[in-house]
Amino acid sequence: MERSESAGINPNTGSEQANFGDPVEPESGGITGRVKSVASTVKDKASSLPAIIADGLESGAKALRQNRTSGETATSGSVAIANDTSIAAVTDTLASGMQSSADWLREADIEKLKSGVEKQVKEHPARSLLIALGAGYLIGKAFRR
Repeated sequence: MERSESAGINPNTGSEQANFGDPVEPESGGITGRVKSVASTVKDKASSLPAIIADGLESGAKALRQNRTSGETATSGSVAIANDTSIAAVTDTLASGMQSSADWLREADIEKLKSGVEKQVKEHPARSLLIALGAGYLIGKAFRR
């Protein structure tokens, strides 16, 4: 009896040996094909993300403006609050900011933005780390509530 058979190692020889470089599933492209497919799907979804966010910002701004105008014409007890000029100014400022953000997202060059961020991180690593930590802390606080 050979040592390979008794040790539980693959006793196949020659052309029958398993080749670990071959894909697991040749008909579907194997693991490499799956990874490429998932990467392509993620890239497609990521490329459409700015447009989705911009649409959400625009609809939010539109809703704020509609609520402000509907509150001004309402005849209920909340009219005094809706007609308050400071609340109207804040609402209008918020809606304008949301609209500006949506416009910027539609027009922004993501590759240029990415290279700018990379340049800042390389030039100022400590400051970038502190900003990332602060942003992570604030996002964590926001989602915890």
